[in-house]
Amino acid sequence: MAYTEADLQAVQDAINKLQSGERVVQVAHDGHVVKYAEVELDELIALRTQIKAVVKIAGQSHKRRIQIISKKGVL
Repeated sequence: MAYTEADLQAVQDAINKLQSGERVVQVAHDGHVVKYAEVELDELIALRTQIKAVVKIAGQSHKRRIQIISKKGVL
């Protein structure tokens, strides 16, 4: 499943709301809405960790290194 920065922010907002005292929060991703309660805070934190890992991997770009070696030229 491909997560985005927006998904990560939505989960972080839900965690903040639960920690500030709200009883039930909902997170929507991939067209599905999931409701979390205080007792499911650990599951929400685990989901945040999973999304962070996916977003981090997707955010890494492959860098190309080109090295030109020549035996002729300036001494």
